[in-house]
Amino acid sequence: MKRIIVALFMVLCVGSMASAADLKIGFVDLQKALMTSAAGQSAKAKMDAELQTIQAEILKKQTDLTALQESLKKQVALLSVEARQQKEAEFQQQVRDYQRFTKDQQDAMAAKEGAFTKQILRDLGAQVVAMSKSEGITVMLEKGQLVYAADGIDYTDALIKAYDASYTDSHK
Repeated sequence: MKRIIVALFMVLCVGSMASAADLKIGFVDLQKALMTSAAGQSAKAKMDAELQTIQAEILKKQTDLTALQESLKKQVALLSVEARQQKEAEFQQQVRDYQRFTKDQQDAMAAKEGAFTKQILRDLGAQVVAMSKSEGITVMLEKGQLVYAADGIDYTDALIKAYDASYTDSHK
């Protein structure tokens, strides 16, 4: 029984040595591709423009709250206890509305960023598969998972170039 296992092990080792010569390995830096590709730059520009609009809305609401607070401070001595309590309750409600609005906008932006990132990474993954097949690469790894790799097997720039070409063609 031991002889059969040893023989089988030897056959597998010899077979794997022969196929190791045919093995071609590469890696890509998906984070770099995400950030520097045309699609990544376009998504970042869209997010930045939307973020500026939201920040302007938040700043306006914050300014309105500050003005309302200052107005309340000036009127506090002139108002009856009931009127003051009502004004303070209205102010607190507006503060809660402001906080809810701010949180909702942050959540919406995070969701949009996640959707953009997910779509771009999906497209990059398809491009990696196509590039690997055309280049005859047997194994393609992500740079973040590597301890060391020679620069000669880095296909990140080729990936970005191919992805940008397909992205530009599809967005004309």
